[in-house]
Amino acid sequence: MPRSYGAYQTVWRRHKSWSEEGIWRRILSALQEQMYELGRLDLNSVAIDSTLIESKKGVNPPGTTDRRSAKE
Repeated sequence: MPRSYGAYQTVWRRHKSWSEEGIWRRILSALQEQMYELGRLDLNSVAIDSTLIESKKGVNPPGTTDRRSAKE
């Protein structure tokens, strides 16, 4: 993440807050409305992409070394 975004904790906290407050939904709605009015939004074909990656605390990604056991 670019340093100009600030600490990742702050970015995460803001994203969580904005999601809970519906800010992202309002932004998307405003963009959709604007593009539709300009004739640049065609609802005849729509694609949705969502990628989810489960992250479990204490589990190392494949190909990495557990630093705790490396120190021992």
